[in-house]
Amino acid sequence: MATPESEGFVRSFARGLSVLTALGKGHGQHTIASVAEATGLARSAVRRILLTLCELRYAETDGKTFHLTPRVLTLGLSYISSLPYLNHAQHAIQELSAEVEESCAIAVMDDTEAVFVMRIPSRRVMSVHLGIGSRLPAYATSSGRIFLAAMDEATLDRYFAEITPRSFTPRTVTDRAALVAILAEVRETGHAWVDREFDNSVASLAVAIRGSGDSVTAALSIHFLAAGWTKEKALERFLTPLRHAAESIEFD
Repeated sequence: MATPESEGFVRSFARGLSVLTALGKGHGQHTIASVAEATGLARSAVRRILLTLCELRYAETDGKTFHLTPRVLTLGLSYISSLPYLNHAQHAIQELSAEVEESCAIAVMDDTEAVFVMRIPSRRVMSVHLGIGSRLPAYATSSGRIFLAAMDEATLDRYFAEITPRSFTPRTVTDRAALVAILAEVRETGHAWVDREFDNSVASLAVAIRGSGDSVTAALSIHFLAAGWTKEKALERFLTPLRHAAESIEFD
């Protein structure tokens, strides 16, 4: 694997990706100065990269400010199209959402976050607006806890070293010892339950989608308004169809 210090590391390409990422954050227009501040790169380097992105039609400019174009979507869609379980996963998640009449999503792990790669929204109004590409803190979400529970001790230690847990709601668990205990329960039961830890009104339940060697490839989750639901009631209603859907997506 190439590192910033190795001969195989292409620094100019890495700088270009950092500028592309900076353009995708926040709303509105970005200036050379704001992108330079966000990336830590020199303004001259940022200017050259931005002009290159415009030439390749990944960005546009009015001469002063810059913004991404829809062409950037091809980068993310290429990843989603490459997922080996894409076709039958779409069918399975649609059937699951229709059966439980709630929002359903498939997530993968990227660094310290769970990222939605598929989602079927519910007709019910929720305060959190999430879609494909949404990044969620693993420790505070059911999908994320599925991945964390599958990590070995050394990998989990590295994860906790890279994050500083914060409270999204008064119910968010941020204590490491408490999280480790929760992950042990997830490992034992095979499902993760989160009740209003990421959002004050939403609860969720997740299970693993497994690939070759029984590895955790993705997480399948159901999200619903927490009012009126206890953990026991949610497990009785959602766990069986959730597991059946996950098993139908698993592949060799």
